[in-house]
Amino acid sequence: MLITEIVDLDRYPLYRDQSLAGLAGDCAEAFAADGVVALPGFVRPEGVARMAEECDAAAPDGHHSEVTNTVYLGLPHEGVDPEDPRARTVRSSLRAVAADCIPQTHALRQLYEWAPLREFLRHVLGVNELHAYADPLGALNIADMTVEDELGWHFDQTDFVTSLSIRTAGVGGHFEVAAGLRTATDENLTAVRSVLDGATDGVVQLRFDPGTLLIFAGRWSMHRVTPIEAGPSRLVGLLAFDTKPGTDSSELLKLVRYGRTAARDVPWVAATGGE
Repeated sequence: MLITEIVDLDRYPLYRDQSLAGLAGDCAEAFAADGVVALPGFVRPEGVARMAEECDAAAPDGHHSEVTNTVYLGLPHEGVDPEDPRARTVRSSLRAVAADCIPQTHALRQLYEWAPLREFLRHVLGVNELHAYADPLGALNIADMTVEDELGWHFDQTDFVTSLSIRTAGVGGHFEVAAGLRTATDENLTAVRSVLDGATDGVVQLRFDPGTLLIFAGRWSMHRVTPIEAGPSRLVGLLAFDTKPGTDSSELLKLVRYGRTAARDVPWVAATGGE
């Protein structure tokens, strides 16, 4: 599939330097202010349809995991009040399809390895360099969530996440955000606890229609995906980049997320990110 059939280049002409700089500048301002940029219709309907078909075909190669952790993606702190957010746990359940199960012919990988996308993201983030994630399993993922799957409230451990909506669930599976809930100097435990207790003040449900590219700073904004109540499954592509070359995931994270630590011997692993 050609990139012109995947990306709506009329709406998002990232291959033109002047257009890229203008769009990236506007998005950079929004990202700095709100920690989120949504580009609806970034992928054309025919590209979305192709991706959904390919993701469904790849899903059996994925690994389903169910984990319980705190909103900080760790184990509960000992010796603190049981109602303290650092002691409370949430549930997350999904199927992750690793990068080595997504061939070069798949439209999602074509998008991930398209150089203008990475250059656009670099401008939006305001960084000098942006590299494909070095983890041969985690560089590119499909998150496949079916009935009873969910992502509990959490903060990310990375400065940004780039994701693409491919299919929404039949019922449920909404992306909810409590924006700017903490800062580098204030964990704001009272507000975190309030959201965990069910408060809805400051919680918004972000529209994430198929074809939307989302750039999100989840380190400071607590977020979740509500339980899937009815199919079809919710499909999201996760495109991993880092400001440093050679960044890899821990062996424990790989084992939990993918059920293994070693990549399969397939040709596209060496070519991940086109580097």
